[in-house]
Amino acid sequence: MGFATHRDCFGKRVAVGELAKRIMIRQPSDVVFNVKNLIGKHFNDSCVQEMRKRLPFSIIEGPEGESCVEIHGIKLSPVEITTAIFTKLKDMVLMHQFHHKFKVVICVPSFFNEQQREDIMSAGRRAGLEILQLIDEPIAAALSSTTIKEGVVVVFGMGAGSYSVAVLHVSGMNIEMRAQCGDSCISGDQFDNILLVVDYCVTQMIKLHSVDVRGDKCAMRQLVEVAEQAKVKLSSQPTATISIPYLTSSGQGHGPAHLNITISRQEFEKLVNNLTEQIQEKCQIILKEAKIAAKDVDELVLFGGMTRVPKIQRIIYEVFGKHQSAKVNPEEALVIGSAMQAALIVEDQQEMSKDMIPLSIGIECEEGIFTKVIPRHTRIPTKRMVKIPAWCAQGECLHIRIFLGEHVIVDHNTLLGEVELINNRRSYEGGVDYELTFEVSRNYLVEVSVSNADDGSKTIKAFPIDEKVVCKHNVNRAVRNALRDWSMYAAEIYADMRNLARHTINTLSDALSARKDELPKDLYEDAVTALDDLLKAMGKDVSVLHDKIRAAMSVEVTILNWRPPSKSHPGDYDDYSDYEN
Repeated sequence: MGFATHRDCFGKRVAVGELAKRIMIRQPSDVVFNVKNLIGKHFNDSCVQEMRKRLPFSIIEGPEGESCVEIHGIKLSPVEITTAIFTKLKDMVLMHQFHHKFKVVICVPSFFNEQQREDIMSAGRRAGLEILQLIDEPIAAALSSTTIKEGVVVVFGMGAGSYSVAVLHVSGMNIEMRAQCGDSCISGDQFDNILLVVDYCVTQMIKLHSVDVRGDKCAMRQLVEVAEQAKVKLSSQPTATISIPYLTSSGQGHGPAHLNITISRQEFEKLVNNLTEQIQEKCQIILKEAKIAAKDVDELVLFGGMTRVPKIQRIIYEVFGKHQSAKVNPEEALVIGSAMQAALIVEDQQEMSKDMIPLSIGIECEEGIFTKVIPRHTRIPTKRMVKIPAWCAQGECLHIRIFLGEHVIVDHNTLLGEVELINNRRSYEGGVDYELTFEVSRNYLVEVSVSNADDGSKTIKAFPIDEKVVCKHNVNRAVRNALRDWSMYAAEIYADMRNLARHTINTLSDALSARKDELPKDLYEDAVTALDDLLKAMGKDVSVLHDKIRAAMSVEVTILNWRPPSKSHPGDYDDYSDYEN
């Protein structure tokens, strides 16, 4: 997230987020980003000095030798900038939810020292946040993504500002870090920088136009953006085009200089080979430090956008011999893990009230999935109604099981009992709507009444809740087990997404087969490409699969709506004009 100070008709103002990114196009030196790499570091640190060479904003020395930023003559510490970012995030939450207190878990790199962690805590408190805990990034990623309950997990993460690799031992919700290392001097920004400066974009501009754009901050900012876009494209495509019209003026006085070049994935991997070799070496060292071999690794978890780069994925597989866990989007793993840790902490702190249901009450749906009817912490007495459509023959009976718990799979929850839905319609078969009404009294008695909308019949069953099941210890254990098996939610979503993908593949293939002889060549080729991309995405993560499904559906709609151009005959219009005359 960017931070900027800018001048307008009201004087100097602070912008955070998207507005700061827009300012970056016009005034790149006024926008601060990747401030995480400055926080808690001395000005003489080698990484800080490297950042000064390649970043457009001014990094200066503070009164006590710390790193600071200067914009429009204003000296700002990394803590002040981080405070502004946290405040912006809090304001974004307030737009959708209304809370007087904000309890948060903040995720930090595992290699952060005590001073860096204290600076993050200070920024959070200044922003009005109640910080429950600082959690290391590898632990947050493991919480959200690991699918094993016992074993060794390797977590590799790489984003714009740093990379880290850690070896963890997982036992339920307890995660112990055995070894870790990281480096803020090797990150996604360095990959962009090599693509931008060392051997490609700048060099190509010199070759094509005899212009060195390194002194033009606006031109360099544009190059940074397109270089990052090219890097992202090369993760899924063999080549990428970098095109910027009117990038700068020509050094030979021949008007504006345009940039239009193409780079292949192989060329890009050669450019960044030095960085990937360093990462591979660190991954091999971490196994030695943890005193394990690659065969002892039970699962590999990746987080951060840079882990989508094929070269990174290959070297990780070569070292650890495992493919990544694809249960969670790598770019969301840290957020989900931090939220899970926050939920666990709040659960431990929360006092149980006799006026609220300690665990959710719900029913079993298809494939043993638990669907909540009355969520936990609902005040009692309470009453909820749910409609269940059923398709059964006359006299047939459906059994609906009632459960108490939080787990997505009903077998992990407590069975309260079951109710029968009987079709009393005179017709042989047909759809029947049943109304199930759940009532919970203050003594934890659950009454479920079943009403048949067709004949007006009604039956009532009561299910008492055992006090032992809802004691503090058992409630905490049920919540922890549900959070521990969070990946089952992801597995459920992924299974549904794959089923939708298979259906889309079948329908698009049928549409192509039916109309391939009459479709225009470009539309037919687009459809074939979308179909191939969707087939290749079947084994990838949810976000990639979702994008390819949408693309295939869009092409399918275009094919079904396409009509051949009508052929008009001049005589028809002549006859019509004669008729009117």
